[in-house]
Amino acid sequence: MAIALAIALAAGPAWGHTFPPSRTVVIQVEACELVVMIGYRPGSGEATEAMLARVANSPKPHAIDSLRDVLATAAIGPLAIAVDGKPLVPTTVRAKLGLEAGGARPMVVLLVTYALPAGHTLGITSKDPRNTRISWQDHASHRVELAGAPGQDHWHDGVASFLLKLSPGVSPCVTPSSP
Repeated sequence: MAIALAIALAAGPAWGHTFPPSRTVVIQVEACELVVMIGYRPGSGEATEAMLARVANSPKPHAIDSLRDVLATAAIGPLAIAVDGKPLVPTTVRAKLGLEAGGARPMVVLLVTYALPAGHTLGITSKDPRNTRISWQDHASHRVELAGAPGQDHWHDGVASFLLKLSPGVSPCVTPSSP
């Protein structure tokens, strides 16, 4: 009986725990493009409830699309990606919805591609560095100067500005022109 009472008393405070939002950014630098995968899960409690309330006003046939759009906006909204200070515009964006284990919070994964122009510095900035972690890899493109670059295949937590020096000797990709 004492064990059951101890478990019941300990369980109450555990239900009151809240978790912050989580944004995971993986950057892959390729010869002609930048591929970015962003995973996002809203904070528990009021943050998730507020997102679900926004979606609740959507017509039922569009609720899943609305949830995907709301989460995708929250995922990519605080991020800016630029070369030499000039913002890059996505060439493709794909989003997939999911639920964390136990189904408590929705989450989204975005796959975003950008054409990678010639330049000196690739910059990724986050307006929400506390909840953002970044990893990157030069996918045999030789576009990034590896000397002095942050470690590849490692998580860099809490970074507001992430800079990669681009190699000047690599010519930018030429896009095929239409006749």
